[in-house]
Amino acid sequence: MIPPPNPKTKDKATKYLPIILLLPALLCAQEFQFRQEYDTIPVEINGWHPYQPWMGGLSKSNPDFADLDSDGDLDILIGSDYPIIYFANMGNMNSPAFACSLAALGNLMTIGGSAPVLCDIDNDEDLDLFATSDERVWFWENIGTPQAPQFQFITDSLEQITWWAINLDFVDIDDDGDFDLFTGGGGPITFYRNIGTSELFNFVLETMSFAGINVGAHADPCFVDIDADGDLDLFIGNEIGRIYFYRNDGTAQQHNFTFITNYYDSIDVDWYASPEFADIDGDADYDLFVGREQMSTTTSPGDIFFYENVGTPQVAQWNLVTQNYISLDVGYIAYSTTVDIDADSDRDLFIQHTGQQLSCYENTGTQDSASFSWVTDAYQDISVTDASPEFGDLDGDGDPDLLMGEAAIPGPPSIYLFQNRGTPQIASYSLYTNNLIPGVFTQMTVRCAIALADIDADSDLDLFSCSHDRQYYYFQNSGSPSSPIFNQISNNWQDIYGPSTPNNPLLSAFYDIDEDGDLDLFLACWNEMHQMWFLRNVGTAQNAQLVLETQTFLGDSGSVYFNEFDVFDIDNDGDGDFLISTTFGGMVFYRNITGEVSAPPPVERHPQAGLQISLGPNPANPLTVISCQLPVASNISLEVFDISGRKLVELASGFHLPGEYRYVWDASSRAAGMYLIRLWAGESVGVEKIVLLK
Repeated sequence: MIPPPNPKTKDKATKYLPIILLLPALLCAQEFQFRQEYDTIPVEINGWHPYQPWMGGLSKSNPDFADLDSDGDLDILIGSDYPIIYFANMGNMNSPAFACSLAALGNLMTIGGSAPVLCDIDNDEDLDLFATSDERVWFWENIGTPQAPQFQFITDSLEQITWWAINLDFVDIDDDGDFDLFTGGGGPITFYRNIGTSELFNFVLETMSFAGINVGAHADPCFVDIDADGDLDLFIGNEIGRIYFYRNDGTAQQHNFTFITNYYDSIDVDWYASPEFADIDGDADYDLFVGREQMSTTTSPGDIFFYENVGTPQVAQWNLVTQNYISLDVGYIAYSTTVDIDADSDRDLFIQHTGQQLSCYENTGTQDSASFSWVTDAYQDISVTDASPEFGDLDGDGDPDLLMGEAAIPGPPSIYLFQNRGTPQIASYSLYTNNLIPGVFTQMTVRCAIALADIDADSDLDLFSCSHDRQYYYFQNSGSPSSPIFNQISNNWQDIYGPSTPNNPLLSAFYDIDEDGDLDLFLACWNEMHQMWFLRNVGTAQNAQLVLETQTFLGDSGSVYFNEFDVFDIDNDGDGDFLISTTFGGMVFYRNITGEVSAPPPVERHPQAGLQISLGPNPANPLTVISCQLPVASNISLEVFDISGRKLVELASGFHLPGEYRYVWDASSRAAGMYLIRLWAGESVGVEKIVLLK
């Protein structure tokens, strides 16, 4: 008699499958493994829960809404300073739920400042993609299907476009059945009429000053029938964050635009307003989304502003719902740290804006399951320019004090100490000194990013700081836990220069990542991508000796520009996770999954010889037959997963004799897209992809 499968073995297999499916996001370094996660830790901001809070924020956000997978709801493409980001709508037309799908559409990386627009330019019933980048128009043809888009890059310089373009919109302005093109840039709107056909476009420059309009720099046109009278009205965002409105008093065939206002509904998103209209809640009227950029001289948070239309299709009335529609984004640049500020045994989040504000997000969850809720953007009125915050109990009274390493142009910067004169439960900060370590930093320093750690295991906190002159300072605490005295030991501690280019300082954090009782060191470079250095402490807790092991500890972090980071155990599972703040004003989260999976995963991607699995029809609509050939008697499990690795249904399980088996999967209740069928039989695993059409 063949024994039943080991439940522990099967549990491990279930764990491993999502990791197999998410290999592009699974980041490995030495024996440590990390996974970037976008929405597993909830964030609440003024009653709104951003869909993907940990995606790193957005810079020059430029949204476009369309039903990209033909499932009846609106998805989003968002242009930014770097890649075009796809957010699939996992909800429905009345209740959206957006998930970040960085790899779903392939590499849509542009040079910078991309502004995407989706339209069926060749009339083949799927959506093609245009985007501006480097003042040129890029074009990807959709060679897939309406349900499963596949973009093929055609050109990065659409030959018909003879003048520079920053933003664009495609509409049938003359109602002749094909798309015409409008581009914005320096202020006027440029109009290219399509003299081709709906299947083969041919854009010809008609005017560089459409309707005599000039809204100033960074003009971003958006056409929409906002009053439901059958013709297209015109909204144009501009550089200073406002929206111009021109009502069409003509017809669908013969437009006649009348200027109404240069400050539509008093909307001001700070910089680079990018308006887009979409019926996001399925109530038959247009809602308004405004992408934006946030400049260093202001302190307004937000990635995309969302205004719900609480009026009618004929008369819009706007209600601002949130400034953070997609992600947690404090604005231009974020400097972050974590600390248990209220003595409830979990870490709260603090984010310093590039201006002078310190934001507080309380952890309203637990040690095991964090959940952050916005409290204030002006925590205790603490104001230090471009400061790097760090908490630590420097006076031995059981509550955390606050250090702020400022940026100053010209240098030298200072380190501010705010002493906590409250309690562990209720903090109350007052400035103790604005120059904790005088006479050390030079004019070349500009910014000092700081870290606290008991590097010599004498029960008090030592101080480390990095600078723009590529020096790594070590200040030993020669005082006591209740009365610190910081003495400079070195400005080139252990010959550390790290991943830095001239004028970009190091960022650092200490954590015992290998659990050997001493502190290891992590370094990153401000404003540089995918550079996380790991220096293992091969010395002792009392006498550190740091050796560089890797320069890409978190793997390839794509377009994440590090600005500050913290290493701590956010899920109380005994290992260190990473929270990273970015130059775009957002946050990125890497969960340590070392304890969940060994390296490499002991599961084969393809079945062993003899184990066969086949699908038909594929694509399915909505039924498919799954055929399984078992070479030997086995305990099996046949399961269906979505592309994110979430188990949807188990079709078969238990002991099976050798032979052929067939099972039918009815996917009529599932959305169109890609799914995975996994057969687990004994020690063998087979995984096959299936596309569902509807």
